[in-house]
Amino acid sequence: MVDVVDTWLAEGAILATLHFPEQGSDAGVVVCAPIGQDYTVAYRTLRHLADSVARGGAAGAGAGGLAVVRYDHPGFGDSTVPLADDSLEQGARLAAAALRRAGVTRVVYLGLGSGALVASAAAAADPDAAGLVLWDPAASGRQWLRRQRSLYTMAVDQVAEPTPDGLVEIAGAEFPASFAVHISGLDYSAEPVGRMPVLVARRSGASGTVPKSLRPVEGRLAVVEVPGHEAALDVSSVLATIPAESVRLVTRWLVDTFGGTTKNLEVPASTGEALVVENGVVLTESLVRIGQHDLFAVETRPADADSSIPGVVLHNGSAEHRVGTTRHQVLLARKMASRGMRVLRVDRRGTGETGVVSPHEQSLLYTQQWVEDGEDAVAYLKLPREKVGVVGMCVGAWIGLVAKPEATRFIAALSLNDHRVNTVGPGVQVARDTSEPATVSWMRHAVNRSIAFAKDHLPYQAAVSLASRGVIQFAEPNLRRALSAGTNVSLFLAPEDTRIFDAHGGRRAADRLAAAPGRLTVAEQATGDHALYSPGIRAEAIDWSVEQAASEFGLVAAPAS
Repeated sequence: MVDVVDTWLAEGAILATLHFPEQGSDAGVVVCAPIGQDYTVAYRTLRHLADSVARGGAAGAGAGGLAVVRYDHPGFGDSTVPLADDSLEQGARLAAAALRRAGVTRVVYLGLGSGALVASAAAAADPDAAGLVLWDPAASGRQWLRRQRSLYTMAVDQVAEPTPDGLVEIAGAEFPASFAVHISGLDYSAEPVGRMPVLVARRSGASGTVPKSLRPVEGRLAVVEVPGHEAALDVSSVLATIPAESVRLVTRWLVDTFGGTTKNLEVPASTGEALVVENGVVLTESLVRIGQHDLFAVETRPADADSSIPGVVLHNGSAEHRVGTTRHQVLLARKMASRGMRVLRVDRRGTGETGVVSPHEQSLLYTQQWVEDGEDAVAYLKLPREKVGVVGMCVGAWIGLVAKPEATRFIAALSLNDHRVNTVGPGVQVARDTSEPATVSWMRHAVNRSIAFAKDHLPYQAAVSLASRGVIQFAEPNLRRALSAGTNVSLFLAPEDTRIFDAHGGRRAADRLAAAPGRLTVAEQATGDHALYSPGIRAEAIDWSVEQAASEFGLVAAPAS
């Protein structure tokens, strides 16, 4: 048995999850996550590792395992404190302190990707550190940052706005130039090698090497080759898989090296609430579990408000937790709450902290499971329809439209680019794009061309009829259901989303539905990208969503900054 505790650390500064074995060692592991989009992609992998280490490996059952703490870096994820140049070091120290308060005497730092740079710095700075694991480590801070900036440029291509002065943009994050300088200066110190066991779990193949700065002491390192990281880190969050064999090898080294002793650790009670100030308003952030599937969520509201104030459910895109670009949900929740709303940001099944992690788990993209989770999130608020709204990004926007839209006053859909009416089975959406034989792909391409031709040449009403039965995608059926129920729908579309909306008959649908009980508003953006990587469209999406909700609920204007 493993006890898992979601909690705020340092009086609410950062959010963390502690994993405690039933009978554990006196050693514990601080998991230092990567930065930016890498953390988004690797989130479930780090959860799986923590569970595995706390169990003592695949054969364990909570006996012989090590305590583990996972956490958000200060200034990232659900943390409540602003980003500072030394935030990465601060987070590792706070996490290690949490383990030591529970009775851990030997702290091991483990970092994945760019998190390996953080783990190395933390181990070097901690005179009592007992071990270090560099898991698929980034080459150096300078090289990592250069690559991330290049990936960002390629991801947004020509649609990004100029980066604001004094900021540096990467895929999934933005930060002050001084913080970028700090990251660039991070490298691996050989100092820990002389006083503790150090494992370098390098990626299999030519791309996996021992960092250059550690090669002079390579003979004193434990080095193991770990497979599966190309499919775990170098892909989108939709396609990412958990590298099960890599997790097993790293777990085995940790348990073999630091297990063997038994100590009763003191499992702390969860600190379930934190305070944060937004626009001069003191807010409470509460950790909650909701619905029949125990969905993890964070509820934000003014500290002096009760549960009767208007509520908004936020749905993330893809299978992404609130790290990387999806952190816009955290900023959005706090801005909405400062205007007098309860805001629930929720992990659907297979996402973030919800559900048991399996290395073979299937994507639930566009599945009935996620529709049910959307319904459970709205039901949790226990509010009349007039006081409920949904703001969703991409598949989260689709969930808002199909998960009982009649239960909400309004739906604000960010980057909506899918207009299907039918759900799919687990893994189906990903399998269609990744694992079909060439013959099937050719046939599907032919079918898609036929569908596109039909949309362009069929009478509009015939196309809508086919779309209503799930044969093709068209914008009208989902919009009609919500608007006919009297639910107001607002669409926030990046240029690429607008093109899809037009191809799916969106403008014609808007004209045909003008007399519906609900009101349709379409906000087309001249620049920006679907994933909200570029800062201009992300900031615009946040402000637009706040104003949509405030207008729907008749709330006062924003307080003066």
